[in-house]
Amino acid sequence: MNRKRFIEAFLKIFLWVIAVIINIMYILGLFEHLSEELKTFIITGDMSMVVILLWFMPSTMAERRLKKGLKYLDRDNDKAVRYIEAYLDSRMLNMNERKHALRVLGIAHHKRGDDAAAIKCLAEALEGNCKDNDLKVEILGAMGIIYSESGEFQKAADCFDRTFEIIFAMSKANIDKAVFIQVINTYIKTGQKEKALMIYDRLLMIQGFTRDKRAEKLLGIQ
Repeated sequence: MNRKRFIEAFLKIFLWVIAVIINIMYILGLFEHLSEELKTFIITGDMSMVVILLWFMPSTMAERRLKKGLKYLDRDNDKAVRYIEAYLDSRMLNMNERKHALRVLGIAHHKRGDDAAAIKCLAEALEGNCKDNDLKVEILGAMGIIYSESGEFQKAADCFDRTFEIIFAMSKANIDKAVFIQVINTYIKTGQKEKALMIYDRLLMIQGFTRDKRAEKLLGIQ
C-alpha cells in the first residue's frame, strides 16, 4: 500500500467512526438539549462525511474513471482512452493496478487505430518487476496480435515466444481459439511452422487447452 492510500484508509476509518458516533448519539437523544441550529449543523456535517466517504475519496473517484473507461471500450474508444488516462493520473494506484490499466489503455489505443501508442502503453506495463504472470501473458499476447495485424510478423513471433515461455512455466493456458489461429498463422508466415507444431503439442499437455481442428488443419495434422 502506498503512502497516500494508507493516509486515505486512516482518514476513512476516522470519518466512519465519527459518523457512527454522531448517529448513535442522535438515536440516544443526546442532542435534544442543543439548539436547532447546532443540531442541524451536526446532522449536516454527518451527512457530508458519508457523502465524502462514498463519493469523493480519491481512490473512489479514480475507480469511477476506470469503470467509465471500461464501459466505453468498443463503444467509444476515444472516451475510453480519456477516462483510463485520467485514472492513471491518480496517485492512489499501486504498481499492479497501474500495469493492468496500462494494458487496457493499450488495447483502447489499438481499437482506435493508434498502434504506436498501444505498443508504448503495453511496453510500459511490462517494465519493472511484475510477478503477475497472467498479466504478462495478456500484455505480451496483445503486443503480438498488434504486431501481427500490422504485418510485423517477426516482432509478433518474438512476443508470442515470450508468451509461451510463461505459459509453459505456469502449466496453465486459457487461449482464445480465434487468437490462437492468428498466432499459428504468424509463425507460419515467419517460416516457423515446426515451432508452431511443437508449441501446439506442448499446449495439449497442459491445463486449460483443448484440441483445435482449425489449428491442426493449418499445421497439417491429420
